[in-house]
Amino acid sequence: MKGEFVIVVFAVVISLCYGQLGDFCETPRRQEGECILLPNCAPLYSILKKRPISSANADLLKSSQCGFVGTTPKVCCPIGGAPISTSTTTSPRPITGEDSPLLPGNEICGTGTQDRIYGGTKAQLDEFPWMALVEYERPNGQKGFYCGGVLINSKYILTAAHCLKGKDLPSTWKIVSVRLGEYNTDTDQDCIPIKNSNKMLCAPPAVNVAVEDKIAHESYDPFDQNQYHDIALLRLSKDVRYSDYIKPICLPKSENLVTKSYIDKNLVVAGWGKTESASESNIKLKLEVPVNTPDVCHRTYSQANVQLSDGQLCAGGQKGRDSCRGDSGGPLMTIEAGPDGSVNWYSIGVVSFGPSPCGMANWPGVYTKVANYVPWIISKLKP
Repeated sequence: MKGEFVIVVFAVVISLCYGQLGDFCETPRRQEGECILLPNCAPLYSILKKRPISSANADLLKSSQCGFVGTTPKVCCPIGGAPISTSTTTSPRPITGEDSPLLPGNEICGTGTQDRIYGGTKAQLDEFPWMALVEYERPNGQKGFYCGGVLINSKYILTAAHCLKGKDLPSTWKIVSVRLGEYNTDTDQDCIPIKNSNKMLCAPPAVNVAVEDKIAHESYDPFDQNQYHDIALLRLSKDVRYSDYIKPICLPKSENLVTKSYIDKNLVVAGWGKTESASESNIKLKLEVPVNTPDVCHRTYSQANVQLSDGQLCAGGQKGRDSCRGDSGGPLMTIEAGPDGSVNWYSIGVVSFGPSPCGMANWPGVYTKVANYVPWIISKLKP
Protein backbone atom coordinates (compact mmCIF):
# COMPACT_ATOMS: atom_id res chain seq x y z
CA MET A 1 0.00 0.00 0.00
CA LYS A 2 2.72 2.43 0.90
CA GLY A 3 4.58 2.05 -2.40
CA GLU A 4 1.32 2.46 -4.32
CA PHE A 5 0.55 5.64 -2.46
CA VAL A 6 3.95 7.25 -2.83
CA ILE A 7 3.99 6.76 -6.61
CA VAL A 8 0.79 8.77 -6.76
CA VAL A 9 2.19 11.56 -4.67
CA PHE A 10 5.64 11.94 -6.14
CA ALA A 11 5.41 10.55 -9.66
CA VAL A 12 5.81 14.03 -11.12
CA VAL A 13 7.15 17.32 -9.86
CA ILE A 14 4.16 19.51 -9.15
CA SER A 15 4.91 23.01 -10.44
CA LEU A 16 1.91 24.57 -8.71
CA CYS A 17 2.47 25.43 -5.05
CA TYR A 18 -0.08 27.28 -3.00
CA GLY A 19 1.12 30.85 -2.64
CA GLN A 20 4.76 29.99 -2.03
CA LEU A 21 6.98 32.99 -1.26
CA GLY A 22 10.55 32.07 -0.40
CA ASP A 23 10.40 29.30 2.21
CA PHE A 24 6.90 30.30 3.30
CA CYS A 25 3.76 29.01 1.65
CA GLU A 26 0.07 28.41 2.04
CA THR A 27 -1.04 24.83 2.56
CA PRO A 28 -3.85 23.24 0.52
CA ARG A 29 -6.02 23.88 3.58
CA ARG A 30 -5.16 27.59 3.49
CA GLN A 31 -2.94 27.53 6.54
CA GLU A 32 0.35 29.36 6.90
CA GLY A 33 3.16 26.95 6.15
CA GLU A 34 6.85 26.54 5.49
CA CYS A 35 8.27 24.63 2.54
CA ILE A 36 10.54 22.04 4.17
CA LEU A 37 11.79 18.50 3.61
CA LEU A 38 9.00 15.95 3.97
CA PRO A 39 10.79 13.96 6.73
CA ASN A 40 10.94 17.18 8.82
CA CYS A 41 7.17 17.74 8.64
CA ALA A 42 5.69 15.47 11.30
CA PRO A 43 1.98 15.94 10.38
CA LEU A 44 2.50 15.00 6.74
CA TYR A 45 5.27 12.47 7.20
CA SER A 46 3.15 10.56 9.72
CA ILE A 47 0.63 9.93 6.94
CA LEU A 48 3.20 7.77 5.16
CA LYS A 49 3.37 5.48 8.18
CA LYS A 50 -0.37 4.91 8.48
CA ARG A 51 -2.10 1.90 6.93
CA PRO A 52 -4.28 2.03 4.99
CA ILE A 53 -3.80 5.47 3.44
CA SER A 54 -7.03 7.15 2.42
CA SER A 55 -7.50 8.82 -0.95
CA ALA A 56 -8.09 12.13 0.88
CA ASN A 57 -4.69 11.91 2.56
CA ALA A 58 -3.11 10.93 -0.75
CA ASP A 59 -4.57 14.07 -2.35
CA LEU A 60 -3.40 16.18 0.58
CA LEU A 61 0.21 15.04 0.27
CA LYS A 62 0.17 15.42 -3.48
CA SER A 63 -1.10 18.98 -3.33
CA SER A 64 1.31 19.85 -0.48
CA GLN A 65 4.44 19.22 -2.54
CA CYS A 66 6.48 22.36 -3.12
CA GLY A 67 9.75 21.19 -4.64
CA PHE A 68 12.84 19.12 -3.95
CA VAL A 69 16.18 19.44 -2.18
CA GLY A 70 18.39 17.19 -4.26
CA THR A 71 16.28 14.06 -4.54
CA THR A 72 14.22 14.56 -1.36
CA PRO A 73 10.67 15.99 -1.71
CA LYS A 74 9.65 19.21 0.06
CA VAL A 75 6.14 19.90 1.32
CA CYS A 76 4.25 22.95 2.57
CA CYS A 77 4.15 22.09 6.27
CA PRO A 78 1.65 23.92 8.51
CA ILE A 79 3.45 26.23 10.94
CA GLY A 80 2.81 25.37 14.57
CA GLY A 81 1.55 21.92 13.72
CA ALA A 82 4.87 20.24 14.43
CA PRO A 83 8.46 21.05 15.44
CA ILE A 84 10.35 22.39 12.45
CA SER A 85 14.04 21.66 12.16
CA THR A 86 16.29 24.73 11.93
CA SER A 87 19.07 22.69 10.42
CA THR A 88 20.39 24.04 7.14
CA THR A 89 21.70 20.71 5.92
CA THR A 90 20.41 19.43 2.61
CA SER A 91 21.34 15.82 3.23
CA PRO A 92 18.36 13.48 3.12
CA ARG A 93 17.40 11.68 6.31
CA PRO A 94 18.74 8.14 6.19
CA ILE A 95 16.06 5.70 5.15
CA THR A 96 15.64 2.59 7.25
CA GLY A 97 14.16 -0.76 6.39
CA GLU A 98 10.97 0.21 8.25
CA ASP A 99 10.45 2.98 5.70
CA SER A 100 10.59 0.64 2.73
CA PRO A 101 8.25 -2.34 3.03
CA LEU A 102 8.56 -3.04 -0.70
CA LEU A 103 12.31 -3.63 -0.46
CA PRO A 104 13.50 -7.08 0.70
CA GLY A 105 15.21 -7.52 4.04
CA ASN A 106 18.81 -8.58 4.56
CA GLU A 107 17.75 -12.19 4.92
CA ILE A 108 16.85 -12.08 1.20
CA CYS A 109 18.81 -9.38 -0.62
CA GLY A 110 22.48 -9.55 -1.54
CA THR A 111 23.05 -13.08 -0.29
CA GLY A 112 24.64 -16.23 -1.60
CA THR A 113 28.02 -15.31 -3.14
CA GLN A 114 30.07 -14.04 -0.21
CA ASP A 115 32.75 -16.72 -0.61
CA ARG A 116 33.78 -15.59 -4.09
CA ILE A 117 34.47 -11.88 -3.81
CA TYR A 118 37.81 -11.81 -5.60
CA GLY A 119 39.86 -13.56 -8.20
CA GLY A 120 39.60 -13.85 -11.96
CA THR A 121 37.69 -11.77 -14.46
CA LYS A 122 34.96 -14.31 -15.21
CA ALA A 123 32.18 -14.44 -12.68
CA GLN A 124 30.96 -17.79 -11.40
CA LEU A 125 27.74 -19.31 -12.72
CA ASP A 126 25.61 -18.21 -9.76
CA GLU A 127 27.62 -15.12 -8.84
CA PHE A 128 25.80 -11.77 -8.69
CA PRO A 129 22.30 -13.26 -9.23
CA TRP A 130 20.76 -9.76 -9.23
CA MET A 131 22.42 -8.83 -12.53
CA ALA A 132 20.02 -7.97 -15.33
CA LEU A 133 20.37 -7.33 -19.05
CA VAL A 134 18.07 -4.74 -20.63
CA GLU A 135 16.71 -5.79 -24.02
CA TYR A 136 15.84 -3.30 -26.77
CA GLU A 137 13.88 -3.72 -29.97
CA ARG A 138 14.87 -1.82 -33.11
CA PRO A 139 12.42 -0.63 -35.80
CA ASN A 140 13.34 -3.62 -38.00
CA GLY A 141 12.28 -5.99 -35.23
CA GLN A 142 15.80 -7.04 -34.25
CA LYS A 143 16.48 -7.26 -30.53
CA GLY A 144 19.64 -6.91 -28.47
CA PHE A 145 21.04 -6.15 -25.03
CA TYR A 146 22.59 -2.70 -24.71
CA CYS A 147 22.36 -1.85 -21.01
CA GLY A 148 22.38 -3.56 -17.66
CA GLY A 149 20.90 -3.15 -14.21
CA VAL A 150 20.17 -4.92 -10.95
CA LEU A 151 17.07 -6.48 -9.45
CA ILE A 152 16.11 -4.63 -6.23
CA ASN A 153 12.84 -6.42 -5.51
CA SER A 154 10.61 -8.89 -7.31
CA LYS A 155 9.31 -6.25 -9.71
CA TYR A 156 11.90 -3.48 -10.19
CA ILE A 157 15.27 -3.11 -11.93
CA LEU A 158 17.64 -0.29 -10.98
CA THR A 159 19.51 1.12 -13.99
CA ALA A 160 20.75 4.41 -15.48
CA ALA A 161 18.52 7.14 -16.89
CA HIS A 162 20.74 7.34 -19.98
CA CYS A 163 19.60 3.80 -20.79
CA LEU A 164 16.06 5.17 -21.12
CA LYS A 165 16.66 8.51 -22.83
CA GLY A 166 20.37 9.07 -23.30
CA LYS A 167 21.62 11.35 -26.06
CA ASP A 168 23.44 8.39 -27.65
CA LEU A 169 20.41 6.11 -27.48
CA PRO A 170 18.47 6.03 -30.78
CA SER A 171 14.96 7.36 -30.20
CA THR A 172 13.55 4.51 -32.29
CA TRP A 173 14.87 1.84 -29.91
CA LYS A 174 12.31 0.50 -27.48
CA ILE A 175 12.98 -1.26 -24.17
CA VAL A 176 10.91 -4.45 -24.25
CA SER A 177 12.22 -6.74 -21.52
CA VAL A 178 14.97 -7.65 -19.09
CA ARG A 179 16.82 -10.93 -18.75
CA LEU A 180 17.59 -12.40 -15.33
CA GLY A 181 19.61 -15.45 -14.37
CA GLU A 182 21.91 -15.10 -17.38
CA TYR A 183 25.57 -16.09 -17.54
CA ASN A 184 26.51 -16.73 -21.17
CA THR A 185 24.41 -14.86 -23.73
CA ASP A 186 25.55 -17.21 -26.51
CA THR A 187 24.08 -20.38 -25.00
CA ASP A 188 20.55 -21.40 -24.08
CA GLN A 189 21.75 -23.50 -21.16
CA ASP A 190 24.71 -22.21 -19.19
CA CYS A 191 27.14 -24.77 -17.77
CA ILE A 192 30.63 -24.64 -16.28
CA PRO A 193 32.99 -27.53 -15.41
CA ILE A 194 33.17 -28.59 -11.78
CA LYS A 195 36.71 -28.32 -10.50
CA ASN A 196 38.58 -31.63 -10.23
CA SER A 197 35.70 -33.44 -11.85
CA ASN A 198 34.50 -34.52 -15.27
CA LYS A 199 31.02 -33.23 -14.46
CA MET A 200 29.37 -29.96 -15.39
CA LEU A 201 27.34 -27.57 -13.24
CA CYS A 202 24.38 -26.18 -15.18
CA ALA A 203 22.02 -23.33 -14.35
CA PRO A 204 18.30 -23.21 -15.18
CA PRO A 205 17.40 -21.29 -18.34
CA ALA A 206 17.53 -17.49 -18.06
CA VAL A 207 14.24 -15.69 -17.55
CA ASN A 208 12.95 -12.90 -19.82
CA VAL A 209 10.39 -10.56 -18.26
CA ALA A 210 8.54 -7.80 -20.10
CA VAL A 211 8.94 -4.19 -18.94
CA GLU A 212 5.67 -2.37 -18.27
CA ASP A 213 6.97 1.00 -17.05
CA LYS A 214 10.15 3.06 -17.46
CA ILE A 215 10.91 5.66 -14.77
CA ALA A 216 13.86 8.00 -15.34
CA HIS A 217 14.73 10.57 -12.68
CA GLU A 218 12.74 13.73 -13.38
CA SER A 219 15.80 15.99 -13.16
CA TYR A 220 17.95 13.98 -15.56
CA ASP A 221 18.98 15.91 -18.68
CA PRO A 222 20.42 13.62 -21.38
CA PHE A 223 22.28 16.55 -22.94
CA ASP A 224 23.93 17.70 -19.70
CA GLN A 225 27.60 16.77 -19.92
CA ASN A 226 27.68 16.40 -16.13
CA GLN A 227 25.03 13.65 -16.25
CA TYR A 228 23.50 14.52 -12.90
CA HIS A 229 20.65 12.26 -11.66
CA ASP A 230 21.59 9.46 -14.08
CA ILE A 231 19.37 6.87 -12.40
CA ALA A 232 16.17 5.08 -13.37
CA LEU A 233 13.85 2.19 -12.58
CA LEU A 234 12.21 -0.40 -14.80
CA ARG A 235 8.97 -1.93 -13.54
CA LEU A 236 8.44 -5.50 -14.66
CA SER A 237 5.12 -6.84 -15.92
CA LYS A 238 5.08 -9.59 -13.28
CA ASP A 239 6.81 -10.62 -10.08
CA VAL A 240 9.90 -12.74 -10.59
CA ARG A 241 10.50 -15.84 -8.49
CA TYR A 242 13.72 -15.84 -6.48
CA SER A 243 16.18 -18.72 -6.81
CA ASP A 244 19.90 -19.40 -6.44
CA TYR A 245 20.33 -17.66 -9.81
CA ILE A 246 17.83 -14.80 -9.43
CA LYS A 247 17.94 -12.66 -6.27
CA PRO A 248 17.69 -8.93 -5.43
CA ILE A 249 20.65 -6.87 -4.27
CA CYS A 250 20.46 -4.69 -1.16
CA LEU A 251 20.28 -0.89 -1.25
CA PRO A 252 22.30 1.30 1.17
CA LYS A 253 19.52 2.45 3.51
CA SER A 254 21.13 2.54 6.97
CA GLU A 255 22.82 5.66 8.30
CA ASN A 256 26.17 3.87 8.31
CA LEU A 257 25.94 3.04 4.60
CA VAL A 258 24.39 6.36 3.56
CA THR A 259 27.35 8.29 5.03
CA LYS A 260 30.13 5.88 4.05
CA SER A 261 32.61 7.25 1.49
CA TYR A 262 34.38 4.02 0.35
CA ILE A 263 37.43 6.12 -0.56
CA ASP A 264 40.44 3.89 -1.35
CA LYS A 265 38.28 0.79 -0.96
CA ASN A 266 38.05 -1.68 -3.83
CA LEU A 267 34.47 -2.13 -5.04
CA VAL A 268 33.27 -4.58 -7.67
CA VAL A 269 31.78 -3.80 -11.07
CA ALA A 270 30.22 -6.64 -13.05
CA GLY A 271 28.39 -7.23 -16.31
CA TRP A 272 28.77 -8.20 -19.92
CA GLY A 273 30.19 -4.90 -21.17
CA LYS A 274 26.94 -3.94 -22.88
CA THR A 275 26.64 -0.27 -23.81
CA GLU A 276 24.62 1.75 -26.30
CA SER A 277 27.42 1.44 -28.85
CA ALA A 278 29.22 -1.83 -28.14
CA SER A 279 28.81 -5.37 -26.87
CA GLU A 280 32.01 -6.71 -25.39
CA SER A 281 31.46 -10.13 -23.84
CA ASN A 282 29.09 -13.06 -23.91
CA ILE A 283 30.24 -14.15 -20.42
CA LYS A 284 29.40 -12.29 -17.21
CA LEU A 285 32.57 -10.50 -16.05
CA LYS A 286 33.69 -8.86 -12.83
CA LEU A 287 36.40 -6.43 -11.86
CA GLU A 288 37.65 -4.66 -8.73
CA VAL A 289 38.06 -0.88 -8.96
CA PRO A 290 39.31 1.51 -6.24
CA VAL A 291 37.14 4.46 -5.24
CA ASN A 292 38.90 7.80 -5.80
CA THR A 293 38.76 10.84 -3.54
CA PRO A 294 36.40 13.67 -4.58
CA ASP A 295 39.43 15.92 -5.16
CA VAL A 296 40.92 13.48 -7.65
CA CYS A 297 37.57 13.07 -9.40
CA HIS A 298 36.95 16.82 -9.65
CA ARG A 299 40.49 17.57 -10.77
CA THR A 300 40.41 14.88 -13.45
CA TYR A 301 37.01 15.63 -14.94
CA SER A 302 37.37 19.41 -14.78
CA GLN A 303 39.84 18.91 -17.64
CA ALA A 304 36.83 17.81 -19.70
CA ASN A 305 34.67 20.68 -18.38
CA VAL A 306 32.67 18.23 -16.27
CA GLN A 307 31.74 19.27 -12.74
CA LEU A 308 30.88 16.26 -10.58
CA SER A 309 28.35 16.56 -7.76
CA ASP A 310 27.90 14.91 -4.36
CA GLY A 311 25.47 12.55 -6.06
CA GLN A 312 28.31 10.99 -8.08
CA LEU A 313 31.44 9.03 -7.25
CA CYS A 314 34.29 7.81 -9.41
CA ALA A 315 36.26 4.61 -9.27
CA GLY A 316 38.98 2.97 -11.31
CA GLY A 317 41.59 4.80 -13.33
CA GLN A 318 43.94 1.90 -13.94
CA LYS A 319 44.84 1.38 -17.58
CA GLY A 320 42.69 -1.26 -19.21
CA ARG A 321 40.71 -1.90 -16.02
CA ASP A 322 37.53 0.13 -15.84
CA SER A 323 33.76 -0.09 -15.98
CA CYS A 324 33.98 -0.92 -19.67
CA ARG A 325 33.93 -4.41 -18.18
CA GLY A 326 30.50 -3.62 -16.81
CA ASP A 327 27.32 -2.44 -18.47
CA SER A 328 25.80 1.00 -18.82
CA GLY A 329 23.33 1.11 -15.96
CA GLY A 330 25.04 -1.80 -14.21
CA PRO A 331 26.16 -1.84 -10.57
CA LEU A 332 29.18 -0.84 -8.54
CA MET A 333 28.95 -3.20 -5.56
CA THR A 334 30.43 -4.06 -2.20
CA ILE A 335 29.95 -6.53 0.64
CA GLU A 336 29.03 -5.21 4.09
CA ALA A 337 28.63 -7.02 7.40
CA GLY A 338 25.65 -6.01 9.52
CA PRO A 339 25.47 -5.70 13.32
CA ASP A 340 23.36 -8.87 13.39
CA GLY A 341 26.14 -10.85 11.72
CA SER A 342 24.54 -10.82 8.26
CA VAL A 343 26.80 -10.36 5.24
CA ASN A 344 25.23 -8.83 2.15
CA TRP A 345 26.05 -7.31 -1.21
CA TYR A 346 24.95 -3.70 -1.75
CA SER A 347 24.53 -1.58 -4.87
CA ILE A 348 26.68 1.50 -4.22
CA GLY A 349 26.81 3.00 -7.70
CA VAL A 350 25.20 2.90 -11.14
CA VAL A 351 27.53 2.93 -14.15
CA SER A 352 27.06 6.37 -15.72
CA PHE A 353 29.95 7.50 -17.94
CA GLY A 354 33.71 7.56 -18.35
CA PRO A 355 36.53 8.46 -20.73
CA SER A 356 36.52 7.46 -24.37
CA PRO A 357 38.22 5.16 -25.12
CA CYS A 358 37.47 3.56 -21.80
CA GLY A 359 40.15 2.10 -19.58
CA MET A 360 42.45 5.11 -19.91
CA ALA A 361 45.07 5.46 -17.17
CA ASN A 362 44.19 8.04 -14.49
CA TRP A 363 40.65 8.48 -15.81
CA PRO A 364 38.23 6.72 -13.44
CA GLY A 365 34.68 5.88 -14.40
CA VAL A 366 31.80 7.91 -12.98
CA TYR A 367 28.89 6.33 -11.11
CA THR A 368 25.62 7.68 -9.79
CA LYS A 369 25.75 7.37 -6.00
CA VAL A 370 22.84 5.12 -5.03
CA ALA A 371 22.71 6.18 -1.34
CA ASN A 372 21.71 9.70 -2.38
CA TYR A 373 18.75 8.38 -4.33
CA VAL A 374 17.24 5.79 -1.98
CA PRO A 375 14.40 8.21 -1.01
CA TRP A 376 13.65 8.74 -4.71
CA ILE A 377 13.73 5.00 -5.40
CA ILE A 378 11.37 4.25 -2.54
CA SER A 379 9.00 7.00 -3.67
CA LYS A 380 8.60 5.30 -7.04
CA LEU A 381 7.95 1.74 -5.88
CA LYS A 382 4.45 0.33 -5.88
CA PRO A 383 3.18 -3.19 -5.30
